[in-house]
Amino acid sequence: MSSILSTDVIDDAALRAAAKLRMRRILVRVHLWIALGLGAYIVVLSLSGSAIVFRREFNTWLVPRTVASTEGVRLTGESLTAAVRAAYPTDVVVEVREPQRPERPVFVALERDGARMDRLFDPYAVRDLGETFPPLLSAVEWLVDLHDNLLAGETGRFINGIGGIVFTVLIVTGFWLWWPGVRNVARSLKIGKPRASRRFIWQLHSVLGIASFVLLLVWAMTAIYFAFPGPFEGLIDYFDDDLNDLHRPGEWILLELIKLHFGRFGGLGVRFLWAALGLLPAVLFVTGFVLWWTRVVRRRASTPAGS
Repeated sequence: MSSILSTDVIDDAALRAAAKLRMRRILVRVHLWIALGLGAYIVVLSLSGSAIVFRREFNTWLVPRTVASTEGVRLTGESLTAAVRAAYPTDVVVEVREPQRPERPVFVALERDGARMDRLFDPYAVRDLGETFPPLLSAVEWLVDLHDNLLAGETGRFINGIGGIVFTVLIVTGFWLWWPGVRNVARSLKIGKPRASRRFIWQLHSVLGIASFVLLLVWAMTAIYFAFPGPFEGLIDYFDDDLNDLHRPGEWILLELIKLHFGRFGGLGVRFLWAALGLLPAVLFVTGFVLWWTRVVRRRASTPAGS
């Protein structure tokens, strides 16, 4: 009798192990094909996201908000208009807009060969301060549109939302495949010495993915929110006893997640950190692609036909 029970236990354990192995193989395929399918998309969003972390800083650095000094005579009215015309002799002065605050520069709209140009002008030093929207800012805004909408408006935002959902599946399956058990977590978080080996690439891929798991999940969930805010707002309203007041319980969580998405907290050091962290999805794709290439593609290429 005990022999029969022992055999049943062994068979049951074997069945569980086989089922777990089948599930792992399925998740490996899901993780792999999602990663390969989203590869270019992940790299584009990763690189553009890192670049636009400094969006606010670029505006501050590149567009003068104040004049160098308010000492001396500040030109106004006709005197200012005459000085502007003298400063831009080859252009037609379309508009001169004086600010209410004395430390602010003057806005000047010019026209040359049918093209409009917007400039900033110092009414004290009587000199040009540069464009109101330099080419670099235009490039940054192009990257913002690429990152937020894939240059396709609402359609691109919708695709980003679907991408966020699929990316969430990629993150969760990656965590499940990595999980070594509570006792082995510390050992599995060691990368080891850099070397040109598939084992090192696997360790690097795994550790970077797990170390950034929470942040990757935040990026994915907020991308879903930006595309489909309705369910999130509905969930917040569900726990709100009074929809007519300004207090929305739970909304602070959403706002904090949005801050985490963009790195909108702390100082300039946080921006540099977030710009570096924003490259992690691209690095994860590259390391994952190398693993797939060396394990699958190269192995198939080296296997003789018909063997």
